[in-house]
Amino acid sequence: MKTTGSGLKVVARLRGGKLIKGYVEAFPITDFDELIQKDPWTLPLQMGIRSAESSETLSVPLNTLKALFFVRSFNGSKDYEEVKFFEKNPPIRGLWVQVKFYDNEFIEGVVRNSLHYLVDPGFFLKPPDPKGNNEILYVIKESLAAFHVLGAREEY
Repeated sequence: MKTTGSGLKVVARLRGGKLIKGYVEAFPITDFDELIQKDPWTLPLQMGIRSAESSETLSVPLNTLKALFFVRSFNGSKDYEEVKFFEKNPPIRGLWVQVKFYDNEFIEGVVRNSLHYLVDPGFFLKPPDPKGNNEILYVIKESLAAFHVLGAREEY
């Protein structure tokens, strides 16, 4: 993921359905393909997101988030149909999981195989679509209705 002088592009999806598009500063890593292999970073209780529409910084409490989507573009591609499931065991090291959000949205992805996804308030999820707009998600566990481990991969 490339940062701009503005920071990393994120779309915060709040539990009520509202979207906040903006930028996050001071993120410790920008190589999201390796993020799930490293020591985890957790969101602060109040996430500062600088709005994409204005220069205002919004304070977003962690408990109001469904998930934080690190995106390539704020607009995405309206004609592109995102792949939300792996066809077979993913080529990324980690746990292959399926999550179901409280609003019945399902997505598969890969999470780091560690205790952190169990004890931290959220976890990073690498989605299955390498061409999709979402590069990585930070999923808030309180927003989940179900979490299933589908497989594990330790080596490529």
